[in-house]
Amino acid sequence: MLAADCHSHCEHSHDSNTPARVMLDGAIAKGAGYLALTDHCDRDCQLIDGFQWVRQIDLDAHFSSLERLKDEYKGKIELGIGLEMGYYAPADALYSDITGKYHTDVLINSVHMVGAQDCYDRSYFDCGRAEAYGEYLRAVAASVQAPYDYDIIGHIGYVARKSPYEDRALKYGEFPDMIDSILKSIIDKGKALEVNGRGTDTPFIPESDIVRRYRELGGELITFGSDAHNPDWLLINYDKVVDALKDMGFKYIFRYLNHRPIGERLV
Repeated sequence: MLAADCHSHCEHSHDSNTPARVMLDGAIAKGAGYLALTDHCDRDCQLIDGFQWVRQIDLDAHFSSLERLKDEYKGKIELGIGLEMGYYAPADALYSDITGKYHTDVLINSVHMVGAQDCYDRSYFDCGRAEAYGEYLRAVAASVQAPYDYDIIGHIGYVARKSPYEDRALKYGEFPDMIDSILKSIIDKGKALEVNGRGTDTPFIPESDIVRRYRELGGELITFGSDAHNPDWLLINYDKVVDALKDMGFKYIFRYLNHRPIGERLV
């Protein structure tokens, strides 16, 4: 089975120092047949006061260098050229312009900022768990409806990574109606749900009860992402994710080239 990691970052992202070539070599060493370099496109931070310090990606350099690497590594590994876009409604027009201008293979739509707050900041949780997680899910619901083209909804449950609670995981039973609405929208819009190998208290997010509910609702498009910023994290918990997906009844796991989902049968 071809192992595919659909979510990773290199030095083109503000929070990574790893050259793209090192990520590709690391993916090959770990047995991956496909790697998507989906570097951060943080137009959300560009528009929110107090976050303009976040270095914005050089899009021309990102795409031109990855196109060269795609040719160089042909026959060794499939390179998916992409972006991870930080959802923020006022940035919709900026993302629409980018997605219309550049050729990409895969685009991930992720929520990192809720309103004008970063989910990684301790102060975000001052309102209490129910409100903090609920506001996050409302932002995810809005992101699914974004007017620009994207392929994957990234790392649902991200809010829990830096939360201060003893039991951090975002569980289906806490917000069943909201989560059902999000999952149904993902399915209705023909988007993919990412299972991210960097979990919180468990090996992956979304939690297994959310992924299982996605399957129960008829969801089939599913991808694996490590969210790796260095080669050590690539394919993190991949085997555990594959085993869990098989147990839940998924038949295929997908990767994207030219925005076309390519299914790999789970065996």
